[in-house]
Amino acid sequence: MTFDIFNPQISVVAKGLEGKVLLVYGSNNLGKTKQATRMKKPFHLGFEQGLNAIAGVPFLPINSWADFKKINKQLTNPKTLDKVKELYNTIIFDEVYASSLYCQYYICTKYDAETMGDRVEGKNLYQEYEREYLREIDKLIKAGFTVVFIGHAEFDKDMKQIRPKGDKRSMGVIIDNSDIVVYLKSNGVDDKGNVIKSSAYLAETPEYFARSRFDYIDTYIEEYTAENLENVIIKAIEKQEKKDGIKAVSFVQQRETKISEELDFETVYNETIATCKELASKDSLETVTEIIEEHLGKGKKVSDCTKSQVGILSLILDDLRDKLKEIEDKEIED
Repeated sequence: MTFDIFNPQISVVAKGLEGKVLLVYGSNNLGKTKQATRMKKPFHLGFEQGLNAIAGVPFLPINSWADFKKINKQLTNPKTLDKVKELYNTIIFDEVYASSLYCQYYICTKYDAETMGDRVEGKNLYQEYEREYLREIDKLIKAGFTVVFIGHAEFDKDMKQIRPKGDKRSMGVIIDNSDIVVYLKSNGVDDKGNVIKSSAYLAETPEYFARSRFDYIDTYIEEYTAENLENVIIKAIEKQEKKDGIKAVSFVQQRETKISEELDFETVYNETIATCKELASKDSLETVTEIIEEHLGKGKKVSDCTKSQVGILSLILDDLRDKLKEIEDKEIED
């Protein structure tokens, strides 16, 4: 597709859990991991030992951020993504705070630093950590799985509220990208000493943080189970269809509306070279040089572009075309 503000995509809502991002948090032994493993075709990313008492769940051990990067590369590889999705629908990221510590250690090791507060080669390691964490999480959530992030709870003294445990560079990324943040609360045990299933809250209160992007979702689940959570989401979308007069679509249809402009480096490069020559013949080489240097830097040429810079190259091409059209329109007027 080509970007055109006069012919925009129209946002749509997808049915079911596919492609949705959830954050489920609370204290220990509330069923966070167990219920997540009951979702459709799960795969467990275990930064901590969440499967010690749960059998039959596909997983690979994660003992470093490098382990996660290797697995994440396989999970999100566009060339094999359809094959992966035949095996797995739900990715369980267990748990956010532990993953952030792995990532920080990876950054320290990468730059041979003792602590995150060190500056190496003029770099702010906290910024490097933030970029690294965001890059990997962004790849995972954009692959189209149902992603369930598991988090611990802590009392935030500044907010005076129970919130997901973690720093803003990691947990902030998860919260910002979650369609639903679920807080789980213990119900203790019954008179026979049996554990009562926890309850789930999907809207914020002064006591705890929770939220949902869906306006018509039930904000309380008395007995938290994977099935009950999915039913609440499905009903919320059905209510939205009825009240707002929309038609929910499949996840595949929703994903098609979010596909970015397709850029092939060789095609864009050749078109840019051709447009440079055409513009230079009509105007001057100086104009062409100014446009190129504005995007690439002084003294740079189109031939200096690498495949990873195809987006920048496309911007150069757009500006060259705009300038060429401006000249051609003026020629017609004259």
